[in-house]
Amino acid sequence: MFGQLITDPVETVGRIDYPTAVILGALTFTIATIGINIVAHFVSPGFDFSNVAPKLISWRMGGMMAATASIFTTPWSLFNKPAVIHYTLDILGSFIGPLYGVLILDFYLVKRGKLAVDDLYTTSEEGKYWTRRRDRRAMMALLPAALIAILCVMLSSLEGSANFSWLIGAGLDALFYYFLADRKRAV
Repeated sequence: MFGQLITDPVETVGRIDYPTAVILGALTFTIATIGINIVAHFVSPGFDFSNVAPKLISWRMGGMMAATASIFTTPWSLFNKPAVIHYTLDILGSFIGPLYGVLILDFYLVKRGKLAVDDLYTTSEEGKYWTRRRDRRAMMALLPAALIAILCVMLSSLEGSANFSWLIGAGLDALFYYFLADRKRAV
């Protein structure tokens, strides 16, 4: 249409000479951006907070907690300091890595790679994975692994290890959980 390939839809709308089409295009991008951000940054954290204490925190309250926390973390200030973004991701990796480690080791060591797929999607109390309890052994493995991974980020003498905080946390948690896991409860 313009004699060249344009892959950016915003640029395409910007080149249109009709004000009505430009306004309609801008509204479309705005609505799409809002919709995507609501799903990505409100719905999922709302369910996450709600799952921590379902009797006390509703999904709506969890979403409001996430929205409030997002204001106090001032994410817009991170764009001015790339080192802060790196530091934040390393800390986040220190928590997510151990979660991955326990999930993978539990799947292969305890459950021996077997999964009841239908029971993953049921809300029935008869499902294999329905439980009200927490796995204390997994938590006992997760906490020190996450703490060590965070120390790798925080201590300046271990600065090079901060880039590997996810891997360190996952590996340590898998190691700790290997010795703590109850292999007799295999599914």
